[in-house]
Amino acid sequence: MIRFNKHTLLLAITLTLAYIPSKVQADPTSVFVSIAPQKYFVERIGGDEVQVEVMVNSGESPATFNPNPKKMSHLANATLYFSIGVPFEKVWISRIKNIQPNLKIIPLNNNTAPSNDHHHDEGDPHIWLSPPLAKIMVTQIETALSRQRPEKSAFFKKNYQALIIEIDKLDQDIRQIFAKGKNHTFMVFHPAWTHFAEAYGLKQISIEHQGKEPGPRALQEIINAGKKQNIKIIFVQKQFGLSVAKKIAKMIGATVQEMDPLAENYIDNMRNTAQAISGAIN
Repeated sequence: MIRFNKHTLLLAITLTLAYIPSKVQADPTSVFVSIAPQKYFVERIGGDEVQVEVMVNSGESPATFNPNPKKMSHLANATLYFSIGVPFEKVWISRIKNIQPNLKIIPLNNNTAPSNDHHHDEGDPHIWLSPPLAKIMVTQIETALSRQRPEKSAFFKKNYQALIIEIDKLDQDIRQIFAKGKNHTFMVFHPAWTHFAEAYGLKQISIEHQGKEPGPRALQEIINAGKKQNIKIIFVQKQFGLSVAKKIAKMIGATVQEMDPLAENYIDNMRNTAQAISGAIN
């Protein structure tokens, strides 16, 4: 039989207690977002304290998206949902509320000025493509995370401030990119870049109007505008068809180039987008 004296027992208890954490580590907060750029913002602010899942996967369109049962089942574990005003939310946010009444839904498009150059009732939902409007969004994200996890508010605030500095730098860089240009008109298939154009004094010519491809008369007007403005590149995104854009490009002597408004790496994507548009109009 093994015998323990008083000192041996005390040492064993001390060593055991030393390996018991003083506080239980909280699990990351489960967060859902509608599109990938939001995931970038939430993860930049939340760090390891958040676990983010995106509703609309790469290559899918927020205009026609319908979540599958697996995606909806994951919502059962979510604490926060950051909406942004993209089309599928019009139907699905109310359904999500009914299915998950305890899920906190934070709309990031409430305090941003809508643009009417789009076919949605609320205006152009692509608010994240304007860095000044993106700053408003990330402020709302930081506030929501800090309210949900007040013990981590200082951590969220520090990350938020670092992100704001990067977005301000991005904004300055984009303004410099377009500062010396004389032509400010670019052509796109889908009018996703309205807020971007407004922020930087540009003019966006859209082939698609109110969610529809142009008829013969509108098509001729677009062709005439393209020739008048000396358009050399028509920007398209992979979520939409390319046939009409290629047809117009051929008729005005332009090429077609992809530009993704839904790319997750926000800072790099926006800077590359500005460079691409600048190269097309100058």
